[in-house]
Amino acid sequence: MLTPASALAAVFEPRRVALVGASDRPGTVGALLWRNLESFPGEVVPVTPSAASVAGRPAYPTLRDVEGEVDLAVVAVPAHAAAGVIRDASAKGVRAAVVISSGFAETGPEGARLQRELLAAARAGGVRIVGPNCLGVQNCDLPLNASLAPGLPGGGGGISLVTQSGAYGMAIYTLGLDERTRFAKVYAAGNKADVGDAELLRYLGSDTASHTLCFFCESLSDGRAFFEEACRVTPHKPVIVTKTGRSPAGARAALSHTAALTGQERLWRAALAQAGVTVARSGLEMLDAARALDTQPPPAGPRVAIITNSGGTGVELTDLLADEGLEVPELSPALQEELRRLLPAYASPRNPVDITPVWGRFTELYPALVDRLARSGEVDAVVPVLLQRAADEAVTRAVRDAAIKLRVDGVPVPVYVCWVASRATRAGADLLQEAGVPCFEWPERTARAIGHAARYGAARTRVRQRPSTPPRPAGLPTMPDGLLDADIAAAVLAAAGIPTVAHRTCATVAEAVAAAEALGYPAVVKVLHPSLPHKSDAGGVRLGLPDADAVAAAARDLLALAPGARVLVQPQAEGTEVVVGGVRDPQFGPTVAVGLGGVLVEVLDDVALALAPLSVAEAHHLITRLRGFAVLRGARGREPADLAALSHLVRAVGDLLAAVPEISELDLNPVLCGRDGCVAADWRIVVRRPR
Repeated sequence: MLTPASALAAVFEPRRVALVGASDRPGTVGALLWRNLESFPGEVVPVTPSAASVAGRPAYPTLRDVEGEVDLAVVAVPAHAAAGVIRDASAKGVRAAVVISSGFAETGPEGARLQRELLAAARAGGVRIVGPNCLGVQNCDLPLNASLAPGLPGGGGGISLVTQSGAYGMAIYTLGLDERTRFAKVYAAGNKADVGDAELLRYLGSDTASHTLCFFCESLSDGRAFFEEACRVTPHKPVIVTKTGRSPAGARAALSHTAALTGQERLWRAALAQAGVTVARSGLEMLDAARALDTQPPPAGPRVAIITNSGGTGVELTDLLADEGLEVPELSPALQEELRRLLPAYASPRNPVDITPVWGRFTELYPALVDRLARSGEVDAVVPVLLQRAADEAVTRAVRDAAIKLRVDGVPVPVYVCWVASRATRAGADLLQEAGVPCFEWPERTARAIGHAARYGAARTRVRQRPSTPPRPAGLPTMPDGLLDADIAAAVLAAAGIPTVAHRTCATVAEAVAAAEALGYPAVVKVLHPSLPHKSDAGGVRLGLPDADAVAAAARDLLALAPGARVLVQPQAEGTEVVVGGVRDPQFGPTVAVGLGGVLVEVLDDVALALAPLSVAEAHHLITRLRGFAVLRGARGREPADLAALSHLVRAVGDLLAAVPEISELDLNPVLCGRDGCVAADWRIVVRRPR
């Protein structure tokens, strides 16, 4: 049986490749691909019905006619002929095909039909498809350039890139040349008709040549599978994602460009963060983060030392690092005194360490300070700023040698160079980059890359293997489709261990008064009707009712709001208002939300999301991400909330969503959080079974 791993091994590490649509006619796609495949160490077989030979090699009219086994077919034929090629590949036993051809779902309904036909042929014969409408694939170490790119980026690096954009695949070659960035593999996904991002993440996560994994996505259709795979990979390898189509205009462009559907940005960002994935805003930022993480360990904490010969540049970098949540701490008196003995009398050893423009000593001071600061135990990363004359070759060689010595000695503090010099001195930056010392132009790029590296260092220790799906709660009542009755919904919550304020549902004023007498005053009365899901917006909530007359008047008003309305009567409860809820997202599955504000939650927009199920520790971390978390801790004399109880309640909501797939929406608003527990004061559950 063809496993996903063996299929992708055929893509990245084939022994024999067939180029369908091969040509030696200048200016054709077939000729370009043939030329790109010349460096492949295995055999490349030309397949074309229009020529007896290509570049002096005998050509075969179809894949069925090729003698011997073929691992990978590279397909460059018109879209209407592609399905026939895949049927031939199936008959030949080819394991995978890279379909370069365009004219499929990205072009409209007729193209979508051709793509379905292509995929049906592939699945019938067990052939895995890369693309269609893709740039191709590259293995920079093999080497294999089964792509339209003009060349291979340098091999020997650990960065592997999966890109839905062919243009970014092309750009990688340029980046590799310009910034001496080395890669392991490049995969241009195109329309992603078959092989998905999660499958690629699984393969690259186990690939010994790939150390840092980058995904440039326009869509993330297998979101839940990608999330679960990322949870397995990120404790060991950084995964960096840039997702385009975040804005409405970008989403429209993504849809027309590669037939991609985009999900809600807040949700996918939360899911990726929960899985320890680094999210970058742009392709350049993604690749900067990859360079920061590929050759060195991430910072173990937020403390950064800066070495500079310009006070202004050091201050700018300090501010930008603070924007990334990092700090440039003042060094201890003892360490300052030690550094002062090295520095000119007018230099500053505080941090940033400003050596001043003492040009004649740059070659001595920069490496000495890099070494001493990295070994001090007082910082988690060291950033020498090589500005103007500090960027000459002698200084860069000295900094490179100091960084290499730290690695040899097992010092885990990374060194990042901030490069502020003319392009004429770029050879020095290349020297650093080729030695595995990340070098970034200007303070802004430097700070952003270090911020990503530090956040990954912190996140990878929090990521845990996903808990198994919890069992379905015992004692669940029968749940019809649609919005559940308040009593049935309360019974569902009780079965899941989620507490609710005591209540009674009443159809008459007399029943409401009797309920209030039994439950106690002050009382709360709320309207119940399917057409009034947001009770407060409809004026359907009365709080703090002191006696039977007040309850009767409130019940009379609320029962008149809609034909067939009932009322919910409860004793008044107190506490900080929190919203806890969840939805079943089509891409990511059961998802939990926590927010501050009760009825004002949408106005305050202080909400954190996570995929369920989640542990109590993950639930607590989710709560701490709220901007208003200080309110729950008792800010400004408020009573602190029982965070342990709230964390358990959040976990219980996640378990319920994960265990009961027919629940599509769940809303506890508000949950009242006091010093000694949390309780849901209002609840709403929607059941929707798949049709």
